Amino acid sequence: MHRTLPLLVALAVFTSTLSRGQQKLSLSAPVSPTLSRIYYSYRFFYPESDGQVVEPVYVNGVRWAGGYSAGASLLYTYAPGWSVSAGIWYQQLSIRQARQATAGEGTVTLSSRVVRLPLLLNYAPSRQRLSPCFTLGFFIDFPTSSRVVVTRGADPTQNLRLTTTSTPIFHGLLGAGLQYKLTDRYTLMAQPVWSYKLGQFGDALTYNKSFELSLQTQVTYSF
Repeated sequence: MHRTLPLLVALAVFTSTLSRGQQKLSLSAPVSPTLSRIYYSYRFFYPESDGQVVEPVYVNGVRWAGGYSAGASLLYTYAPGWSVSAGIWYQQLSIRQARQATAGEGTVTLSSRVVRLPLLLNYAPSRQRLSPCFTLGFFIDFPTSSRVVVTRGADPTQNLRLTTTSTPIFHGLLGAGLQYKLTDRYTLMAQPVWSYKLGQFGDALTYNKSFELSLQTQVTYSF
């Protein structure tokens, strides 16, 4: 009996510690409508023909691209109010413009797609149910093939692919918003986020200056 009691006490302490540790982990599902401002300098894109007669896509100057990102993130709280998070997201942004005058009537829609890895530092200064929240960090984007849709007046619409380099793209970001504790385990966060494209290592010739504005909305669940 004299050995059983210390074991029970140790087990109780271990269980309590484990329970508190579990509260440090949270899973979130962010969704972000996004608007991006991109500056192109005399760029030509050449879609894969797939046996069709295709035209190059010429882009020059400022373009605004709209889209969204969505995915999942894991957050770890290492001190009161402070957490770090990482995850995997998918983002798609699209621009639309008229075809070149020499090509004829119609429009070209260019949709870029990336797999995004966010690495973020988060801070919520208050433990109240409603609290401000701040985020600092960066994104690492891995481009996948883009879609090109060409409408050509009375001719059939073309659905094409555009292969891109797989070199990672780096973005720095800042965010500030509000979070609201729905329950002890569920928290709702809404946060405007600004990010700036830092570029691709080794691909200076394909660099297009850009920044993104997005409204990151997510629900987190604490284990």
